[in-house]
Amino acid sequence: MLGILSYIFTFQLKNKIIELGGIVEMKKSLISVICLTMFMSFFGFLSDVNAVNFEGQEEKYMKLCSSKSLSSSNYSTCKQFNNYLKKKNKDLQSSIDDSKSKISDTQSSLDSVVSKIADLNNQIEQKQNEINYLQESIKSLEASITEKEEEVKDRMYAMQSYNNSNSYIEFIFGASNFSDFFSRIDSVNEITQFDKELVEKIADEKKQVESQKATIETVKANIVSQQNEQYTLQTQYEDLLAKQQKDLASAESEQSKISDTQSSLDSFLSSVVVTQQSSSGSSSGSTTIRPSTNVPTTNKYGSTVVAAAYSKLGCPYVWGASGPNSFDCSGLVMWCYAQAGVSLDHYSGSQGQSGAIIPLSQAQPGDILWKSGHVGIYIGNGQYIHAPQTGDVVKIASNVSRFTCAVRPY
Repeated sequence: MLGILSYIFTFQLKNKIIELGGIVEMKKSLISVICLTMFMSFFGFLSDVNAVNFEGQEEKYMKLCSSKSLSSSNYSTCKQFNNYLKKKNKDLQSSIDDSKSKISDTQSSLDSVVSKIADLNNQIEQKQNEINYLQESIKSLEASITEKEEEVKDRMYAMQSYNNSNSYIEFIFGASNFSDFFSRIDSVNEITQFDKELVEKIADEKKQVESQKATIETVKANIVSQQNEQYTLQTQYEDLLAKQQKDLASAESEQSKISDTQSSLDSFLSSVVVTQQSSSGSSSGSTTIRPSTNVPTTNKYGSTVVAAAYSKLGCPYVWGASGPNSFDCSGLVMWCYAQAGVSLDHYSGSQGQSGAIIPLSQAQPGDILWKSGHVGIYIGNGQYIHAPQTGDVVKIASNVSRFTCAVRPY
């Protein structure tokens, strides 16, 4: 807004300079822009003076807004707090919807990877069959090579025997005629050429074996590489999915707490009647706690409620929690009465109005002990069980006098 106004006045300023051509008018316009900017800034500052930052201070304002005596200013603050909870609940829902969408996308990606892995496994099976075939071929070639190497050895041994004796010469010169003489020389040469070709063939077969082995190694390396890539992707998506699901569960848990608190506070504030305080200060403008008439002499839910409270000793305090393994003060009371079939709001303010109001001196086991911002369950003999504060646990305490009154649900 300030930027727009500055632009408008700057435009007017230029027009005035053009129209009047005077430095005086330019100064007047400039002063107007500065004054208006300062005014708007001051106005914006005033609009923020009454804004309350509730973030991270929920417990503080829950205690304030659970008071049975709200002044007009506190009532206004509690209305703001209630609106803050509504907005936070809405924002959390938006975050939850976004998380669910991301989880769906991640799950689709994970399914795609798993499908690729299944397809790759089929390819691996096919390649393995090829590898098995090549391995059998290698065994056959190696056997053939061994056999031919033995043949060469035998032939070389025979030739050496001829050379080391007169047999070779006798074979040549034992010809019956001149034609037979050259024929025998040709035979010896043919044998020698055959041996040479046999050796070359063995060398070629060896190269073939080496090539086939290299092919097998390449196939194996490629399969392993593909496996590693797919399994890495699968692990990454599984880790991401687990984190997203954890974040979603956390957001849903927080939203549940905020929603319950906001609903209870909304109900409580709608029943509050605020009156203006007189000059003498006699009227506080609040809900008023009055001793109830026809109060039951005992708490009919007492034994069940007290037993439920005892069963949760040692559970940690967590703001907004209502069991079964962690609680805040009103969450513990709500859970214990739920075991007796009684439904209470998750809010100490409304729990203070959930039954007959009686003096602390007349409290019976199972009664709710109430004071602004805190509640507990009376267990008799001047003791009570409550969820004290962050960092503490559900435990037994004996300073009953800290409470304002007792409440006995009908």
